[in-house]
Amino acid sequence: MAGLNFYVVFCAFAAVLGSIQCGYHIGELNTPKDVISCKSQPNTDHYYSGEYSLPDCIPMNDAQFGLVTSIFTLGALLGSLLSLRVADDKGRRWTLLANNLFLGISPLIMGFARNYFTLVVGRALVGIGCGVVTVVVPMYLAEISPIEYRGAIGTMNQLGIVAGILLAQIEGLYLSNVPGWRLILLSVSVISLVQIIFLGLSVESPRYLISKPGGIHSAKRTLQKLRGSLDIENELGGWNQIASDDDTSRLMPEENVSRNNTDDTNPVISSSSPSVVFHARNHHDDFSVWQFLTSPYYRAPLKVLLLVQFTQQFSGINAVMYYSTTILSKVLPSSSGLITVYINVVNFFMTIVSAYLMDKTGRRTLLLCSIGLMSIASALLGLSIINDFGFLSAFSIILYVATFAIGLGPIPFLIIPEIVDTHAAATAGSIGVSLNWTTNFVVGFLFLSLNNMFGGYVFYVFSIYLFVAFLLSERLVPETKAKTVEEIWSGWTGRVI
Repeated sequence: MAGLNFYVVFCAFAAVLGSIQCGYHIGELNTPKDVISCKSQPNTDHYYSGEYSLPDCIPMNDAQFGLVTSIFTLGALLGSLLSLRVADDKGRRWTLLANNLFLGISPLIMGFARNYFTLVVGRALVGIGCGVVTVVVPMYLAEISPIEYRGAIGTMNQLGIVAGILLAQIEGLYLSNVPGWRLILLSVSVISLVQIIFLGLSVESPRYLISKPGGIHSAKRTLQKLRGSLDIENELGGWNQIASDDDTSRLMPEENVSRNNTDDTNPVISSSSPSVVFHARNHHDDFSVWQFLTSPYYRAPLKVLLLVQFTQQFSGINAVMYYSTTILSKVLPSSSGLITVYINVVNFFMTIVSAYLMDKTGRRTLLLCSIGLMSIASALLGLSIINDFGFLSAFSIILYVATFAIGLGPIPFLIIPEIVDTHAAATAGSIGVSLNWTTNFVVGFLFLSLNNMFGGYVFYVFSIYLFVAFLLSERLVPETKAKTVEEIWSGWTGRVI
């Protein structure tokens, strides 16, 4: 495969080890919940003797366990905000390396926890680490990938998350006991150690390097390692701008774009609009969140990233996961303990299918198919729950998860670094992922109340929203497959609503 050598895949895998860890932490508490909280095996004895003995479990009521679970989301929100400055100042690879301070130590804090407070602290810290991962890993993958394989490599982020969830659930099947639950929480620290070693053998993003003062030579050397024997000059020439060895290598959008667009209802960057024009700006200037949110130049990408990030969480996928065990245990009573694993196996393999299709059919096509089919699946699931149609419920859940995996799962993270230029990627990623984690928390917080009030009818709400999101996506989201940022927006005729 021209343009794709082993070293690119190795560097991508080194970064995705962070995604695997985050997926693991998302799923680690599901199966051993009752054992950890002293509900299934209440026992105040200790399985280690001596001064450093640890309790068999940590007594918690449902509200306390809910905080242990949800504090992860709040930590991730904080991490996604903190990652902005670090990823821009220190680099993508350095940020992922340093982030293992959170990812590596937190499992030890949780695994050796002796009380409720320690468990909460560990979950909050690992949440911060995962917030950093969800911003920086997609950026790094996009910036090291050959343009023709950017979709497949970018999908590795979501594949890593799903693989991590699946790994945690498989461990949970065998270790949801005393002292096994502590091993579930501890074992993931091994992946953190492996990531530190692998990232030490990886390179910094060449697109990050070229955006820094004097970074042109190091960027060329790095890109040559990633591309092997291939000529890299054409790829360098296709980037937004090759920075020179002086202080003017920091790129910013041309500020007079907004002055040229005097009509507020003008299509956002269409074929007749100004193309992506850059001017040199002193590298000490920072590109802030406020600049990104208020710049007319970034209005189109901003609306795209807000739409896809919000839609991913408001699609109802977490509600489906919540319902899946209850619903499928009626259809498959003999396999009730394996249902969650089965669902995530479907998720995992469909994400692999997505990686294969991403650079063939394109992001836009997969996203629209995913959202449209999820709207249908949500309506069918609501109908089946209300009328107690067991097999229709099972079919709807499988359709829901499978269609989520091919589009709405990976694309919201993959598309962010594709629709903005390199120097704004960290800012855009931080905004989008912060919205994602915030919406995740809100939906998770409200779902149980909505479910108690409306039952299966709540899935009609998700279905209606997904239909609206389909219409908005069809109008707002451009195709990004094998295109530079300039090519994406210069040829797009969609209009901002």
